Amino acid sequence: MKQNILLLSSHIEYSGLVCDTLAKHGILATIAGDMQEALSILHTNSPAFLWLDLDIDAARSLLTEIVDRFLCPPPYIILTSAFSGSADRADMLNQGADVCVELPVDLREILALLNGVLRREERIRCVHAGNLLPCIEHKELFIDPLRRHVRMRGHAVYLTPKEFDLLYLLANSPGVAFSKEQIYSYVWKTNGNLGASTVSDHISSLRQKLGLHPKNNEYIQTIFKVGYRFAEAI
Repeated sequence: MKQNILLLSSHIEYSGLVCDTLAKHGILATIAGDMQEALSILHTNSPAFLWLDLDIDAARSLLTEIVDRFLCPPPYIILTSAFSGSADRADMLNQGADVCVELPVDLREILALLNGVLRREERIRCVHAGNLLPCIEHKELFIDPLRRHVRMRGHAVYLTPKEFDLLYLLANSPGVAFSKEQIYSYVWKTNGNLGASTVSDHISSLRQKLGLHPKNNEYIQTIFKVGYRFAEAI
């Protein structure tokens, strides 16, 4: 797991100290000056951690943006703020924060949180090494199901949870044709009259994000009057 963090703080006076302290522990920190800069950085980079040191209202607005637009892979989000009580913290966790830390911040606590996540990632890697959920590689496409990370031609591809689940379903069973109804049932865990069009829309979005022409058959193949399948390795 990358050891980098994006920090957006309304307390600029100690941001430099934070960066220096994290750097001494091998964690590279980038400071965003405002919400728009933070969102711009997230468009082009995928930090392992996102530290929001903001008031509740600003954090709520930014979390909504992040959850809607940067879903896969999501950074581990640390929110530090002056919480009025457990209801505030619960609300922020429901909004998308992974952990809430009360101000004033003790950097030792932040470091402990970061190291805890890194240790967990290492344990996941051990499971990965056991091939319980192996990565999928096909031509220029790479899929890591444990981190829910996708790369195409060496570049990260940011997918919504449903787009990732759909892609993994197909890629994990190359050559198997799935009807739109089957895909909708597997991915959305339900049946519905609008399932076929929903699946088609998500396939179209997937192809666009992967940079694939609709008639490209090297990855996702359209099976006329049936549904879709993933190309078999030659």
